[in-house]
Amino acid sequence: MGERLVEITEGRLTLVYGSAGSGKTNLCLWILSKALGPSLYLSTEGTIPIALLDRYSLTGGEFYFREAFSLEDLSVQLTSMFAEGSLGRFRSICVDSVNAHYRYEVAERRDANKLLSTLLALLSHTASRYGSRVLLTAQVREEEGEQVPSGYDILSFWSDVILRIRRSGDAREIEPIKPGELRGLRLAFRISERGVVFG
Repeated sequence: MGERLVEITEGRLTLVYGSAGSGKTNLCLWILSKALGPSLYLSTEGTIPIALLDRYSLTGGEFYFREAFSLEDLSVQLTSMFAEGSLGRFRSICVDSVNAHYRYEVAERRDANKLLSTLLALLSHTASRYGSRVLLTAQVREEEGEQVPSGYDILSFWSDVILRIRRSGDAREIEPIKPGELRGLRLAFRISERGVVFG
């Protein structure tokens, strides 16, 4: 069942969103652990989850990680890697979470939407040109009883695949929102000490 996710996300820009603690980071790291080739994990939340990296055996080999401390820093790092040609060498890229700084900076920075859109354009180009898997996790806010990612209009425009995670206790379910042909598919999973377990 989980293999379908690895297949669905290959060569695409995939947005994964859900409430805090829903399993977004675990799911993305699980996908990275199943993918072949060099991977990049870029954290915007101030800490690299070393315990999770160990859980998915991602602490050595061709796994690289970086931190970004603002929306501008994230944009500059991705633009620099794109310009020097190093971004395209990664078979899988995860930005966790892509809108962490955006949600706070959008009220103060007139160029916040442009920065977010630019970095998403670079990632989308990387996915389509090089066949890279690009995974983005997104933080959510409550809006009319629904949990919606900050910057959703921009995020959804650039995303080939959108996956929403719902959690009820220990049970978690992935619900595809985009593309249309995946709607109706449901993937149940839980998180154990060994990591993500489907079924």
